[in-house]
Amino acid sequence: MRRRLNVFSMRRGGRLAFALCILGQAAWGVPATAAEKVVMGWLPATDALPYFVALEEKAFEKVGIEVVDRKFTSPTTLVDGFLSNQVEVGPYGTAPGIALAAEAQNPGTLKLFGFSGGVADTDYVNSSLLVKPDSPIKAISDLKGKKIGHMPGIQWRTNTKYILRNAGIDPDKDVVLAELALNVQLPAVISGTVDALITIEPMGSMGIASGDVRSVVTNVGAKYITSPWFGGGAVMTTKFIKERPETARKVMLVLREITDKIQTNFDQYRPLLAKYVGVPEASLPVVKKLIFRNERDVDQTDLRSEQNVIDMLYKEKVIPVHFDIKDKFVRLDDIK
Repeated sequence: MRRRLNVFSMRRGGRLAFALCILGQAAWGVPATAAEKVVMGWLPATDALPYFVALEEKAFEKVGIEVVDRKFTSPTTLVDGFLSNQVEVGPYGTAPGIALAAEAQNPGTLKLFGFSGGVADTDYVNSSLLVKPDSPIKAISDLKGKKIGHMPGIQWRTNTKYILRNAGIDPDKDVVLAELALNVQLPAVISGTVDALITIEPMGSMGIASGDVRSVVTNVGAKYITSPWFGGGAVMTTKFIKERPETARKVMLVLREITDKIQTNFDQYRPLLAKYVGVPEASLPVVKKLIFRNERDVDQTDLRSEQNVIDMLYKEKVIPVHFDIKDKFVRLDDIK
């Protein structure tokens, strides 16, 4: 004979279990609502250090944001991720030139909210021109007839052409340009696949520390294009800002606090470049520091410098229209 289920007992037991579950959540501090997911894209470079620090300190988690991590090896594919709505935030490390070129072709898509880079004649170094130790190349003028590697994307291709042209070298006839992903840049120089390489940090410091390459020009972007030279930037899609303004503000505030910390003590956070970028621990002490400018601190000098880049992109016919950087930059107070 089958026994009937005691419905009353089960209901009472269910209510008890539910109550214990609620008490358990309160006791262990589990949030009542799920964290909001934000897709963040980054490149393995020093420019992305604020993102690495935020992950280590669980800074996004503390404000109710669950990071959906997307790693890229090409700045172009990262920006393509924004355009296809596969990435919502680039928490430093996005190439601003590529982002602005994409914005020019797709108006109303992206906003910058911070910069990272190098300043001429300072300890803040973002880019370098590298060759093998025994190379005859001693100056930019020696690059005529050579094969030059550079970061993928329109930003560094345009930068390289601009630098060469100003040195009296026709970039379309006198040299061969090769786009190289970050992970193959140093091997390409060392093996002789390219004669010279224009790269960003920490690739320059890593190669020099190993003795496999030497620097011909340090801070090449800041010396020959504009200073400060911002090779990296913080980016959000306008779709993300419009649809989730409060979350966008939280992201900004987290990165504002983190960049303040890095600016105060870069050496404290330098070891994270070993974990996230693959810098050998022996090379960490020589990795150059960058200047990080969050949306609160970006001033007229910074904006004017980035405007110089826009002017260059327009002059080189990379972007179809000319525009003001102020219209493409967003601050915390702009988000309502």
